[in-house]
Amino acid sequence: MIHDFATTPRVPAMVRDTGPARRRPPAGRRWGWLILALLLGVSTVWKVSGLLLAAEPEADAGPGDEARREYLQAAASDEVLLAGPEAAQSATTEAGDNSTSADAQQLARLEAAMQQTGSSTPAYGFYDSLQTSPWQVPVQRGVYYTEEDRKRAARRYLLQAASLRHPGEARDLVNRLRKKGLAASFAAAGDRYGSTWYRVNVGPFQNVSKMNKAEDTLVAMGMMPLKRRL
Repeated sequence: MIHDFATTPRVPAMVRDTGPARRRPPAGRRWGWLILALLLGVSTVWKVSGLLLAAEPEADAGPGDEARREYLQAAASDEVLLAGPEAAQSATTEAGDNSTSADAQQLARLEAAMQQTGSSTPAYGFYDSLQTSPWQVPVQRGVYYTEEDRKRAARRYLLQAASLRHPGEARDLVNRLRKKGLAASFAAAGDRYGSTWYRVNVGPFQNVSKMNKAEDTLVAMGMMPLKRRL
């Protein structure tokens, strides 16, 4: 059989479905089931939370000493604040009066102790006795020297400024040293080879400080003096 699709109208699929139609529940019943499920969930959560709270260990029934002290202090401060500025001022005045009375009592005890001693100032008997006691200090008379000091004081020193071959050169050097304020002189001396040398000497010195000053003068003139003990 041949169908003419061009002339035959097309029918939608939903119209062509000739099976039995599904029955849908009314809208009011759906809302009722939803509310019932919500109530069941809330009750379940409430019961579970109650069981968890019951399973936790109970804390101490009474607060400790520190907590009780803080609580009492807070309550007292709250009472003062609620009473007004007059109560706060009276509390401060009472604390100041207590400290003032304690200071007054301590001062009274000190005054009583000083009156018992019979003097307003503390006595230092040991130091007072030291001031009144005679002290004899030995007085050194003269200067004391040891044997070594006496020997050192008796020593005499001589500075040899130069040793020259000709007496004229020695005489010229002596004149130069005398112009510098030094007590200079020269003397002839022979060596083991039979030669004659003329030694220019400065001194003698018995004071070491003067000898050191003369030595500095010779060094400044470009000489290297030799120190000789007589």
